[in-house]
Amino acid sequence: MNRTLILCAHGSTAPRGRAAFAGLVNAVRREAQDLDVVDAFIDEQVPLVAEVVRETSGPRAVVPLLLAYDRPVSVDIVQASHLDPAVSVTAPLGPDWVLAEVGVRRLFEAGARSDDTIVLAAATASDERAVSDVGKAARLLSAVWGGRVHVGTLGGPDTPLADAVDVARAYGRRVVVSSYLLSHGAAHEAMGEAGADVVTQPFLDGGPPDPRLVSLVLARARVPAAAGLDAVPRWGGASSTV
Repeated sequence: MNRTLILCAHGSTAPRGRAAFAGLVNAVRREAQDLDVVDAFIDEQVPLVAEVVRETSGPRAVVPLLLAYDRPVSVDIVQASHLDPAVSVTAPLGPDWVLAEVGVRRLFEAGARSDDTIVLAAATASDERAVSDVGKAARLLSAVWGGRVHVGTLGGPDTPLADAVDVARAYGRRVVVSSYLLSHGAAHEAMGEAGADVVTQPFLDGGPPDPRLVSLVLARARVPAAAGLDAVPRWGGASSTV
């Protein structure tokens, strides 16, 4: 019997976002024929992750398709995993160098220039650990881009995105928001209303998923989870400017 890989994400009310996520799941399924790959959600879509845990059996790993370690990982997903001791939870997708590399690709695709001011924009960072992860994501993006990157979020204790865009205006250059989102939806629409000159596409832009994202998902599935996931069983043995 194959092991089961549960890919868990925030659901989307946007058809484009739902299609992009389904495309990523299908791409992972094609690459991981030794695993039974199923999807699950935290909200907005079904099946919810707890339901998937109840309806599957054997060794399973939940990969949070989320870009920071925050409440959906530490509470929603971990609590669902506690329904069965055979379920493990891996580290979330981000932050990671792969996301920084794809983020720079999105910047180039959006026409960003070396003299633009870049603002990495994340969805709600619910706690200090999530803020730290978003800050790290900005530092990685800065290293790959080769220039300063500011940070703004749509909620939580970090700098609000609109304020970050206003600060970026002080440099007297175009402001480009680098969307630190997996797919299209309400959060991406909100980023478009923050006052930047340009907003990049999310990591899943509606076309075939970048192969690096597929590889990142599989890497998370096959490496023991990072410390701090509430002692869940394992598989296999912030600053506002950077």
